[in-house]
Amino acid sequence: MKRTMFMLASFAVLTMMSCKKDAEKPNDESEHEAINSVTFTFSDNSGTTRVFKLEDPDGDGGNPPTRIDNITLQANKTYTMQVTLQNISGGTTKDITSSVQSQSKHHELFFLPSGVAVTITKTDKDVNNYPIGLASTWATTATGNGTVRIKLMHKPFIKGPNDAATVGHSDLDINLPLIIN
Repeated sequence: MKRTMFMLASFAVLTMMSCKKDAEKPNDESEHEAINSVTFTFSDNSGTTRVFKLEDPDGDGGNPPTRIDNITLQANKTYTMQVTLQNISGGTTKDITSSVQSQSKHHELFFLPSGVAVTITKTDKDVNNYPIGLASTWATTATGNGTVRIKLMHKPFIKGPNDAATVGHSDLDINLPLIIN
């Protein structure tokens, strides 16, 4: 009887330990850092660099963003663009871009312009040769004012080569003014 009780107790302890270990996986992709700072760095062929930011330290809800830059580009130019994602909560800055890059087979950035003449092409690829969107080219044509919606979609095990911006769930969904002059 003692031996049976010992075996049952040992099994219960091992079961609890294994559940706890699974719940604490350091690379669990269901755990996400808040993205409350986004930087867009545009460079043109002449070497001119333009940087635009959105910052919302307390995240969705609460206080309004503390910084929303108008993205202002010139007409009839092509720009390369890099996105930097950060968590700036609690007085510290944590780079989220590297996490998205390392998990790129499960993430994709989408750029959805409205009211402006710009063609956006993602130039970076994941290990499956599917687009990521941390790097892109933006080719402008006519002048105009509009917006660009930026969505970072999390697509664990469902990412495809030509997904719509609705596939997966959103880790980031922002609208920024886009001015082409």
